[in-house]
Amino acid sequence: MKHDARRALLGELIDDAGLFPPAALSMGAALAARERALANDAFWIVGRFVVPGSRLAEVASELDDAPRTLPVSVVVDAPDPLGALAALALEARGFSDRIAIEALEFPLARIEAIDDDERLGALESALAAAPFLEAPELYLELARDADAVAQVTALHRARVRGFDVAAKLRCGGPTAAAVPTPEALVHAIWSANRLDVPFKATAGLHHPIRHSDAALGTTVHGFLNVIGGAVLARARGLDGRMLEALIGDEDAAHFHLDENAFSWLGIGADASEIGEARARFVRSYGSCSLEEPVEDLRALSMLPVGVA
Repeated sequence: MKHDARRALLGELIDDAGLFPPAALSMGAALAARERALANDAFWIVGRFVVPGSRLAEVASELDDAPRTLPVSVVVDAPDPLGALAALALEARGFSDRIAIEALEFPLARIEAIDDDERLGALESALAAAPFLEAPELYLELARDADAVAQVTALHRARVRGFDVAAKLRCGGPTAAAVPTPEALVHAIWSANRLDVPFKATAGLHHPIRHSDAALGTTVHGFLNVIGGAVLARARGLDGRMLEALIGDEDAAHFHLDENAFSWLGIGADASEIGEARARFVRSYGSCSLEEPVEDLRALSMLPVGVA
């Protein structure tokens, strides 16, 4: 499957957020669900295990007899996120035989400073002083009540000076008010592509296609809309109008994924183009379920049983 578009689009796409709502699994149950997902033929879709920094010791204690190191993305949840970095790095060193911290996730607004440029400068200094074994990827969650384009532009300025940061886009939440509009996502994704700022997505992307959610009483986003939209924005240069139409599309028949390409309404990208977009732009998305996305893709005939 080296040149398979399905593998290019879906490979290690889903960061395992089983500890977080709405699933909110116990540590043991979350790790067991991960092992089940890794034991089936779609194991290659599973990405990093997402864990709050405050629970790092807890996950390490569950891995005493683990046959392999667990790749994790740590959500820094300390009251003082910058002040916690050095201690987090030292704690991770003690668990390095069981856990590999590959990424850190921060809400950008929780770093106390005058503006985003100052926040990023403070973060860069704090990380330089934190003794991580290897420099982790950094994902800065954009604040919904702020200008997404301005925030992405600040990340771009940091990247220009050599600070390798990426964005984190929240696509949903526990209430209808937490679900951003397609227009809001387009502003963030289009500007991130224009300024060459990578991103990951999180929250609400439980199913492939945008659809009405009766429990929330609103329409929620689909991961093929968001991730696929970002891929096509990168590969085909979609303008804002087309990207908004794609992200807002609720018709599964308009989307196609097979071994040759991913496409929407005939606008497609092949495996090499998808691979470039995944490597340089759209990294992953977090989901509290590893089963639902696979089941839904199979129901849409996009992921045949046995594809490994």
